[in-house]
Formats: sequence, C-alpha cells, structure tokens
Amino acid sequence: MSGLEQLKSCVIGFSKTLCSLPEKPGRVMAAAIGLLAWQSWRSERMRIENCVDRIYYRMRRQPPDAIKNIVRKAFVHFALVAYELLRFPTLNQAILEQRVTLGGREILDQELKKGKGVILALPHLGNWEILGAAIAHAGYPLNSFYLAQKEGEIGGLLDHFRNYSGIVLHDRDRGGIKALKALRNSGILGMIADQDGARNGIYMNFLGHWVSMPAGPANWSLKTGASLMPLFSLRCGHSPEYRATFLPPVSEDSGADYNERVISRTVALTRWMEEIILQHPEQYLWFYDRFKPRHEAWIAAEKNKNGQMYHGEPRYGS
Repeated sequence: MSGLEQLKSCVIGFSKTLCSLPEKPGRVMAAAIGLLAWQSWRSERMRIENCVDRIYYRMRRQPPDAIKNIVRKAFVHFALVAYELLRFPTLNQAILEQRVTLGGREILDQELKKGKGVILALPHLGNWEILGAAIAHAGYPLNSFYLAQKEGEIGGLLDHFRNYSGIVLHDRDRGGIKALKALRNSGILGMIADQDGARNGIYMNFLGHWVSMPAGPANWSLKTGASLMPLFSLRCGHSPEYRATFLPPVSEDSGADYNERVISRTVALTRWMEEIILQHPEQYLWFYDRFKPRHEAWIAAEKNKNGQMYHGEPRYGS
C-alpha cells in the first residue's frame, strides 16, 4: 500500500471515529485546530492576508473587517468545513433540513417547471459540499461533475465522502452525455463557477486579477436552454447551520453571436460572485491559490501572435 493510500485509509478510519462520537465536542475541537493552524502556519497566513489586502485595494473597496480578523475567521470556518465533511456519513434528510435553509426555493421550482433543467452556478463560499447534499436530500435531482482521480491520489477522498451526499456524480471527462440527459429530464446540474477555466476559458478580471474563468456554466445553459441560476451558502456564526439562497437566473445577454453571449453570461456570473465574496471574505476558499500565475507563457504567445490576450475586455482564450 502506497503512502497516499495509507493516508486515505487513515482519514476514512478517523471519519468513522468522529461519526461515532458526540458532535458538539468535535466542533469545539475543530475550531481550536483552526485557530492553532492560524497561529502556527505563518507562511499561509501571511500569503492569504496579502492576497485579501491586495484584492480590496485593487477593487477600491473597504474590507468588512480587519484583514487579520478575516483570515483568522477563514481558518476557523474551513476547519469546521473539514469536520463537517468527515461527518458526511451521518447526514440524513432530517439533519439537513434542520441545518440548511434553502431560501428562494420557489425560484428553483418555477424554473424546473419549464422542463429544460437548471444549471446551478456557485462559488467556493460557505460549504458547497453540504449545500449540494441538502439540495439532493430535499428531493431535487441534482447532478454534478467530478474529476476522476488516479488510484491512490488523495483527491479520491473527496469522491469517497461525496458518495454520501445523494448527488448523482459524473466523470467530467466522460460523463457529459449522462449529464445532458439529466438536464433534458428536467434535472439540475451543479457547477463551481469560480475555478480555473484553463486555456479555453474566458479571460477576464476576477477580484482584481486577470485569470481564466470557466465557460462551462454559460455554454451548457445556452446549448441546452437550461436556466442558469446563481447559488451560494453562508454559515450562520460558528454554528453548523447554513443559509442558502437561490437567485433569479442569468438571462440578459449582450452580443450578436454565440461566443459573445457566453462571455456576457460568464461576466454576469463573475461580477455577482465578486460581490458576494467581498461581502463575506471569511467564508471564501483562500487556501486554494486561485490567483497563482497559470497561463502567462501561453497568454504572452497569443498576444504576440494576434494581439488578443491582454487586460481589458473579457475574451475567449481560444
């Protein structure tokens, strides 16, 4: 057994232990671990503080709290998120109904009645894993993509716990047809809308940084006719309770051709995500370095070739 496989086995065993113990003491322990990590992991703390400070400066916004406090709260919040993920095997419909309030549910129901399906687009804010489980356990036909993990990779741990969520999971590389059928059967497809869009994404400014945003949510909604609905969740204090909000679908498109409409919808989603993240930065996933340079060499080559890749107007990468 490789080292990663051993780690995966240990984490699953630890999860079983946590599931057998009372929850409240475990939550206190998780919060304490978050504070300890904030105090001792200086390099990560400073990286995130610098990132958050830079974003508010570039966006010309006043942060809702001192940067130091925002980052400290983020460490505690995601320690609790990790604890909640480890306790996924204990989830059931009654627990999720008690802990996750689905606001704007009538908007979702109305869009589903149109018979073309719904695409839910959400950022890495709050607890997107437990939000998906709450939607699925509420009786909605929720589908999502996952990136197939190689045998022994630690990322397979997420797939293990997601199997308890009730979400129908599709391989991102090979499950497109099944996801398409689900939408055509008035299903729901959940997509994370703030991750790296790779070289074929939409290059644009996101939180003051020139990055590639995923074109998938806009593409899928335009090709299938499914409604594209923004969605987010927020923790209530330090409790295990979350308030989720379904927002009206993105429907206003500027542009004559298809690519322009994809860009328009992606920009609309991105501007909405920026606003909700700036309002609640303590619950955003800063631990993933979203703004790490990833495509600079390729962007420079494209700019030299045809002058398309530069800061300014959002544009397709390819």
